[in-house]
Amino acid sequence: MKKLVAGVDRLLAIVGGVALIAGGIIALAWHYDAPWARETLSRFDRARIAELPDQGWWVPALAVCAGVSVVVALLLLVGNFSPRTTGTASVIEVPHFSAHVDLSAIASGVAAELADFPGVRRARGTAIDDRGMPTIAVSVYAAADFDVVAFTALADARAAFVAESLSGAYVATRIQLHVDKRK
Repeated sequence: MKKLVAGVDRLLAIVGGVALIAGGIIALAWHYDAPWARETLSRFDRARIAELPDQGWWVPALAVCAGVSVVVALLLLVGNFSPRTTGTASVIEVPHFSAHVDLSAIASGVAAELADFPGVRRARGTAIDDRGMPTIAVSVYAAADFDVVAFTALADARAAFVAESLSGAYVATRIQLHVDKRK
């Protein structure tokens, strides 16, 4: 996930959560006859609030709010579900020369090596951008009677090899293991 999208998601979740908690506290306080809640809510003119939907500006304002909400929701969906793939990583950067490696090919190679382990049904590797950090992500699917300890040692060795091979680049390695449920 991109940093901006993650930040907007968190900000909206915090604002929505605080608004819901505040609304709940006010509703509970009113229900249990808290003096400050009764006094605050008695200041509102009920007749004027009931007349709001009859005003001429109400329908256009509602339409604008609905339109803005739809656009923001679509932007959040596109931002959250857009591909996070990354292409290359720079391993050497000196004046007049730079060397880049294809992270997708490395991820596929690591996945192919891990797929050969006994008990692994399949492995898939891809290069993603995880909050600004190029990441080699490998998903491994294995049977329930699988040797997790030996596989973990192999996965750790592959991750160390990738880190050593890309020693000039900031690249993370993530290996996710999905083990079938026992029947």
